[in-house]
Amino acid sequence: MKKTWMKRTLCGMLAGVMMLSATACSGGGSETASTTAAGGAAQGGEAPAAPAVSGEQKVIKFMHRFPDEPYNSFIEGKLHEYEASHPDIKFEITSAQNQEYKEKIKIVVGGDDTPDIFFSWVGDFTERFIREGLILDLGPYLEADPEWKDSLIESQMEQYTNKDGMVYGIPFRLDCKLFFYNKKMFDDNGLEAPKTWDELIAACETLKAAGITPIAFGNQEPWSASHYMGTLNQIFVPDEVRAKDYDPTSGEFTDPGYIEALEHYQALLPYMTENPNGVKPDMSRTNFVMELGAMYYAELIEIPYIKMDNPEMEFGMFNFPKVEGAKGNQDILTGVPEGFVVSSKTQYPDECVEFLKWFLGKEVGTQQCQEIGWFNAAKGTTEGLTDTALLDGYQAVMDAKAMSAWLDNALYSTVCDEYLTTVSDLTNGDITPQEAMAKIQAKAKEAQTLVGTTTQQ
Repeated sequence: MKKTWMKRTLCGMLAGVMMLSATACSGGGSETASTTAAGGAAQGGEAPAAPAVSGEQKVIKFMHRFPDEPYNSFIEGKLHEYEASHPDIKFEITSAQNQEYKEKIKIVVGGDDTPDIFFSWVGDFTERFIREGLILDLGPYLEADPEWKDSLIESQMEQYTNKDGMVYGIPFRLDCKLFFYNKKMFDDNGLEAPKTWDELIAACETLKAAGITPIAFGNQEPWSASHYMGTLNQIFVPDEVRAKDYDPTSGEFTDPGYIEALEHYQALLPYMTENPNGVKPDMSRTNFVMELGAMYYAELIEIPYIKMDNPEMEFGMFNFPKVEGAKGNQDILTGVPEGFVVSSKTQYPDECVEFLKWFLGKEVGTQQCQEIGWFNAAKGTTEGLTDTALLDGYQAVMDAKAMSAWLDNALYSTVCDEYLTTVSDLTNGDITPQEAMAKIQAKAKEAQTLVGTTTQQ
């Protein structure tokens, strides 16, 4: 590791002691929340002043999960920019870190404090609100505005379209899961990016023999392991079986592929960071950045963090390796876009939709990828972008034959909780794959009796 980088890292660590650490899609760091009053300045940035208006203003409640910088300033700055050009609109902005956000949004949606526009994930996380009639269908708006519909990447919009054809959200940032690897460590050990499971295990053996931790991993927040499990379930369980099981009205999880998936996850544990259940997911990224691990199963949205923390490190990316003989779908890229939905209870549905057209459109999207390294679903936002890592990640999403929601957002809440708990226990060595699946199967059977009769909390 170069001395110049070490000095910069130490200074950055000291300067960042009081800063919150941003985390990946399903992750959560230190939990904080903030509220920006209507018309207030965005944290860390200057908002354009809104001109005085006569008459009543329309206050739109907007809730997001990105209170860390520079993401907070970008988002809230854009909201205030919109206010400046639309003096009849005022945003009441609330934000919270990932885990706290998940807890809060489940409580407020449907109540008196329901946000008009709020961040939500693809999968059953949002489907629970749809089942209660709490989400606005954006399909009619898209059909009424063909230019807007055609400006969005179809493969990403499909992720926010449910089986009934309802379009329930617009992507704010594209995402996927890829293995990142340290090029120098691989070169020094005569390794190439593995394409098969056997090659991955062989690379891990070589790195471990050289005294290097092959895979940086932290599962103190168990969503992290669920990303591995989601990918492995796709590899070992046929699409139609997974679709049936992930549906809470019909889930059984009896296919033997689920146990194979757990066994393959278990096979990776000897090559991962020691005692991963005691390591936070964002610390596993830090370990990779500090060259304490050769590989890291990461999200596309983490590229800006890695480049910021160690700009001198050269890293490459590869898809999760193929497993010979597996009966699932190995062409699926794990990961889906994350975006914003509109409450069906809003007093201002047209105004909310008009805002999303702009905020999640090409103009703002181009600025977004240039300034904070995240892509939205508008076409043509990469014009002028020169960062090869970002472009490679973006291309991986564009080239994907299919994509799949994060496991912890795809599953019914009680089944998800059981999955996270049992995989955490498996990580500790306290349970076998067979015992884990028996518990998940029991919870899935219970869930069939809950859907439609109770509201998920």
